Amino acid sequence: MELNFATRSWQRVPSLARRWIRLGAIVLVGVYAFYLLAGNIFINTPIGEWTANRKPEKFQIQWSRGLTLWPGRVHVWDVRLKGHAGRATWSVEAARASGRIAILPLLRKTVRVPEVVAYEVTGAVDIGGPHKPPLPARAGGWVLQFDRIHSDSIRHGRLGDLVLDGVGRANVGFFKQLRGGALELMPSQAHFENAQLRFGKDALLRDGRIDADFAIARHTRDQARGIAKLLLTDATLKLDGKAPTLGVSIDPQGRIALSNVAGDGRAQIDLGFARGSLTPGSRLRWHTPVRGRDGTGKAFSDALDVALDVDRDMHLIARAPAQAEGRLSLDADVTVRGTQVPLKDARSLLPRSSGHVVGRWHFASLRWLGSFFDAPWLSLDGAGVVDADVRVIDGRIAGGSRVGVPDVQAVAHVMGNRIAGRARADGRLDTGPDDEVLPRLELVMERFDIAADDAAARPFVQGQNLRLLLESVSGVERQALRQPGAMKQVGQAMRAHLTFADAKVPDLRAYNRYLPNDHLRFDGGSGTLSGDLTLDGAGAIGQGTLGIDARAARMHLAGIALRTDVDIDTKLRRADLKRHTFNIDGTRMALANVSFTEPGGESRGGWWTRIDLQRARMDWDRPVSIDGRARIAMKDVGFLLALFSRQKDYPKWMFKLVDSGPAQANGNVRLAGQTLLLDNVDASNARYDVKARLRLHGKQRAGSLYAKWGVLSCAVAVDNGQRDFHLIRAREWYDAQPAMLP
Repeated sequence: MELNFATRSWQRVPSLARRWIRLGAIVLVGVYAFYLLAGNIFINTPIGEWTANRKPEKFQIQWSRGLTLWPGRVHVWDVRLKGHAGRATWSVEAARASGRIAILPLLRKTVRVPEVVAYEVTGAVDIGGPHKPPLPARAGGWVLQFDRIHSDSIRHGRLGDLVLDGVGRANVGFFKQLRGGALELMPSQAHFENAQLRFGKDALLRDGRIDADFAIARHTRDQARGIAKLLLTDATLKLDGKAPTLGVSIDPQGRIALSNVAGDGRAQIDLGFARGSLTPGSRLRWHTPVRGRDGTGKAFSDALDVALDVDRDMHLIARAPAQAEGRLSLDADVTVRGTQVPLKDARSLLPRSSGHVVGRWHFASLRWLGSFFDAPWLSLDGAGVVDADVRVIDGRIAGGSRVGVPDVQAVAHVMGNRIAGRARADGRLDTGPDDEVLPRLELVMERFDIAADDAAARPFVQGQNLRLLLESVSGVERQALRQPGAMKQVGQAMRAHLTFADAKVPDLRAYNRYLPNDHLRFDGGSGTLSGDLTLDGAGAIGQGTLGIDARAARMHLAGIALRTDVDIDTKLRRADLKRHTFNIDGTRMALANVSFTEPGGESRGGWWTRIDLQRARMDWDRPVSIDGRARIAMKDVGFLLALFSRQKDYPKWMFKLVDSGPAQANGNVRLAGQTLLLDNVDASNARYDVKARLRLHGKQRAGSLYAKWGVLSCAVAVDNGQRDFHLIRAREWYDAQPAMLP
């Protein structure tokens, strides 16, 4: 009955209309059939991927197969996307995805996707790759608008070394205009259950729950680049899960090794971020058990607790009670003014920070500690434990703070020498005038070596118990040093006091690199070196003493080989920093038990001399040069006579001079390079008088000598191998000879 009614109704339609309706239906069916054929061919042949991947260096998409049953509706399987923006590369994979594209907006150059649903999603982002600068912005770019990208099956995500595994869901939407147009991340959400978070191989969270909301306001590239986009970002993060246990292993030398292992810690985070600042009410609680064994094998167990609370300021507390024989502890209470997060320069956080930090911790490198004391010539390096009690006011370490290092590798470079050894260091900050903070460091090397900077692998001094005190010069003190009559060179804002005693010198020949070898050198023997030096902030000697002590040393002095006990006490007072010259007034050199062979082959023994430099200057640069006037005491004048001639060449009465007792002498001395000059030498006692001047240059020898004993006198001229004796009017002849020094 109903069928007949429908038939009669269709028959009442005019025949022309019926033909148009039939034709329209056929066309629609044909168009739909053509769409099914063309659309599925497009998706399942390389044509689709070729069309989508017109900029493969910036964006690529691939899929294994696809299906479209209605215009604007697409289903694809095994989807893989990857892209490159700036220094970041990213990739996303999904087992399946389906979506809908709005057709009419395409006429306005807008690709609007109201919804995409993805299944079994994983993703990764790597930062730090080659930079690909974007093209200049141009008008007329297509708009990409994805209102909702949804997945209930996110399995894995990675940002650099930070890896997240779990069961997640997310809703994300974004707007992007191509050709450098605006970008917007619409209000989006993500949620993870059973989350496992790790950094590299170290676990950070397990069995966790994570909830996040985030959005970025619409902006162009010129309005916000890189990290500046965070100033347009609003986000919240809630996290709750199990934190790992911190494993600590300490060897007998005190070195600490850390590791993360599964444990029963707790992590709770509820943070809000609004365009560059943490929102009031944000909080963080992190509880990490600490377990391990100390250097004796004894087990210990405790915990590290970190808390952050945000209101008008940010307040951070971190505590780890002392364990492992006191080698591991922390008690920090720091307040940061304001809630702004330092996005571009983390150091800007320091001026806003005040608080107190006490603890002991192991650092992989202690180089930062040496630089803290503004002494570039001193370095503290290697791994080590630091014991700190630090007070901070407005980002500056305040007076009363201290830092101790029980074991560190220390190296000091002093005037071309390298002093190195294992040391213990104690630093503190004193308060000076006008509340000025003055760093102070005490360093003790139980064992040390000294080598030349250019031969660091060949130390020539080995000692014990070297002490270095490094302290700041206050502003008031520096101003006083600049007053008329004070030091001309103030140097750096630091000064140091270096002391050591009786360090072993296994081979005295090591000093020859600093000596003019033709006229003063060591040919063998061992001894000791002691020092008491004041240094400035640049590591240059200001004043002090250096002492050398040796027994039965072999020396070469003024062309004569001798064996002697040596005792040298050098007094240093800087005269010119740039030229490395020193005033060495008061320097003393004593030679005892001297034995030597005269030019004629005669041997002498038991001779001694003491030399006091009354006025003298020394140039530190290699080889050392000396210029000054000396007062000399000697057992007899035998060595002085030997400098000019053989015994058998002198008149026989001159032998009596040698046996006529000790002599007191004065003279001018200059030792520089290949030249040794002795001038205006006057040696005498109650029975005789000897005067001399001598110039040694390489193997060349020239000079004159005058001797008087009673009514007898003699003068001799030396010109290399030639000698000319003057027995008549000897004094007049000697006085007529030119001086060696002006």
